[in-house]
Formats: sequence, structure tokens, C-alpha cells
Amino acid sequence: MISRLGVKRKESFSAGNDVRPAPDKIGHYCSKKGQEEIMGFILVVVMVMMIGLGFLFFFTPKAPERQDLEMQNLLYAWLSTTIEGKDVSSMIENCYGACDLSKETVILDNAIDAKFGRGASSLNGYSLNVTGTAEFYYSKGNLTGNYRTAFVPVKDNDVRLKFYLP
Repeated sequence: MISRLGVKRKESFSAGNDVRPAPDKIGHYCSKKGQEEIMGFILVVVMVMMIGLGFLFFFTPKAPERQDLEMQNLLYAWLSTTIEGKDVSSMIENCYGACDLSKETVILDNAIDAKFGRGASSLNGYSLNVTGTAEFYYSKGNLTGNYRTAFVPVKDNDVRLKFYLP
């Protein structure tokens, strides 16, 4: 049926006012309503996936720090080192607040240099952190990248030694 403007109108095919969709190039009748449904479904699936990835990112448990037995032995040896009649662990036990362990870190530097060699390519840097009743932090070198760690509790304090690897 042709309208007054010369445009071919779609003919109704049932008793109601339903309008038959125009056929595509191969003769199949396509409906934009179906395309809209599929796009809506894809949008919902993408949103659910994004929310799921968000939950996965925020709620996955962090991997615990790997203890390294060799580093832990080095830390125990350093803690049992005697300086001026007192071992390092008793100095840490008797220290409250900010501590000065500068003499003790020189010994740790020497032990690490003996183990890894001066300027060794197998070690970027390291950090020593004492937390608890005593507070002390010492670092040397580049503290980025993968690391190996050792952790030793000393009375009310935690002593952590991290070696950063290239």
C-alpha cells in the first residue's frame, strides 16, 4: 500500500494493528526488538563480570610472606652477636621507643657483605625493621622488586629482615 507521500507503508497481517517487519536482503524478517534484547543481555553479562572481577580482586587472600631459612639463620646469628658484653637480642629487649642500633647494623652489614660479597649482583638491598616496644628501621641499597624475608620475635618486638633481589 502506498501513502500519499509515495512511501510504501507496511501492511498489517493480522486482525490487530500489528505491523509486519520489513524483510532483510535474503527475505528473512528481522526484528529490532530481538537485537535490543541481546544487547541488553550482553550489557548485563559484562556488568556482572566487572563486579565479579572487583570482588575477586579485593577479597582474595594475600599470599603470606615466604620465610627463608637461610635468611632466618643469618638473623638469628646477628641477634646472638655479643657487643660490649651484651648480645643484640637483649639490647632490643631492653630498648623502649626509638633505639640506636648503629653499632649492631655495622656488624649486620659486614655479615651480609661476607655472605653476598660487596656489590654482589645477587642482592639489590636490604632492610631491617624492629617493631613493638622498640622501634628501629635501617635500610641499605635499592628496596624494590622481589624479596626474601626472615622474621624473628624477640620478647615484645618483631625483627624483620628483607633482602631485595634483582
